Amino acid sequence: MAVLLSQMVRKPQWSLLYLGSNITGDISSQVLSVEFVSHLSGHANELQVELEDRNRNWQGPWYPSKGDLVNLQIGYAGEELVSCGDFQVDELEASGAPDVMHLRCIAAYITDAVRTRYAVPWEGQTLTQIATQIAGKYGFTVSAAPELDSVDISYNRVTQAHETDLAFLQRLANDHGFEFAVVGTQLVFYARSALESQSPVLTISRSPALGAIPVLQRGGYRFKDKTHHTYKHCVVSYQDPTSKNLILGTADDDTIATGDTLKIVERVESAAAARIRAAAALHAANMSQVEATFSTIGDVRLMAGNSVAVLGFGNFDGSYLIKSATHRIARAGGYETTGIEARKVA
Repeated sequence: MAVLLSQMVRKPQWSLLYLGSNITGDISSQVLSVEFVSHLSGHANELQVELEDRNRNWQGPWYPSKGDLVNLQIGYAGEELVSCGDFQVDELEASGAPDVMHLRCIAAYITDAVRTRYAVPWEGQTLTQIATQIAGKYGFTVSAAPELDSVDISYNRVTQAHETDLAFLQRLANDHGFEFAVVGTQLVFYARSALESQSPVLTISRSPALGAIPVLQRGGYRFKDKTHHTYKHCVVSYQDPTSKNLILGTADDDTIATGDTLKIVERVESAAAARIRAAAALHAANMSQVEATFSTIGDVRLMAGNSVAVLGFGNFDGSYLIKSATHRIARAGGYETTGIEARKVA
């Protein structure tokens, strides 16, 4: 029995490349924790490495340079490790006593230029065309969901109003009903409808069950069900100052039995554009009606953008889309996936 139990215990494992060199073996005895935060959209993925620095090497000859490239893989010994992607050193913090160095990194290629605010008028272009031009500025490429073709209407004029390029693209993606993220050197657009209809990668349960992973005993879960700011209808309207025509677009949410009407007054250039905006705004307003947070044992499948099945929580059971998740491998606590933020999609 003891032999069987020892075989069943999985040993957490991580691998770290620094400037292309594998430094895992060199620093493993100094690493107190490795933490990776996965975001679906709106934020760059994050990495933090906490290092014991009793000899003060990290404060001295090993002091990292900001912008240095780091790559992290996580998982369990004997299993294929999952790449968390490339990162660049963004912030360094030393604390003590005892002496500890914190390396905080953000997803690579989010340079100062990418984070610079611009004021640019864009004329006669679609979202895809705008994204392609912005991508070319940084040597990136665009990966767009096929669903974007049906709503990729050309703007007569749209203004990037003192926004970073990424914030501007995020805003346009939201207006079209898409999630937007930077993955490596790709600008990626995900259709919300496609994300919400995908099959769950695993099941999270209240207690251990066959094929499921349980929430942690302390602070393991929290659900929130709200009816405030959920809507049955949406109306987008705009009075064209030149033609004096009133442009209208409407959308309905068939999953809501009764509810208020969301009214939006903003510039739209056609009835088709108004309908797309209304559908996207209504979806965005209602999609977080039921939200949850979980903490579980570590599992590499618990990444932002994946769906999980939730079982054993009564009316809260269903399918949830992960918005963000924190993976932490600590010398003292092992491997846990905490701070999983998700919203119910079915």
